[in-house]
Amino acid sequence: MTTETSMNLDDLRRIDARYRAEKPNLFRLSSADAAASEEQLTRVEGFLGIKLPSSYRGSFGLTTIFSADPNGEWYLPRKQGEALKYLPDGLLAFSDDFAGGYYVLRVEKDLAQEAIYYWNDDGGLIPTEFENVLAFVARYGYESA
Repeated sequence: MTTETSMNLDDLRRIDARYRAEKPNLFRLSSADAAASEEQLTRVEGFLGIKLPSSYRGSFGLTTIFSADPNGEWYLPRKQGEALKYLPDGLLAFSDDFAGGYYVLRVEKDLAQEAIYYWNDDGGLIPTEFENVLAFVARYGYESA
């Protein structure tokens, strides 16, 4: 779902700057994976055989988004490999809820779609209110801060 009010990278950067100014000590506690270069993202896409949506290019806040940092704890190909033990075909996990479920992107014709879904064994695939990864990060990466 793309509308005039869809979250974009500039919107998220404003949210990030505001929260970092208001609560700088909180952000010192997070140990995020290194920001991915375009080359790293391209390598991850090649490894997975999936083109990531444009909203996936960047991460902010205090939420866990699987990354393109091959040395990081949240490396996307490694985390997707773990998730494939549970996920049905056609889903790309990008965040773990740490309770047995994943936030996922649907993959159609080797292209990860923008809309965010939640998946777990009990409920299956459930649409969320998030139109893209940036909207997801805006909610879970900052609102609880």
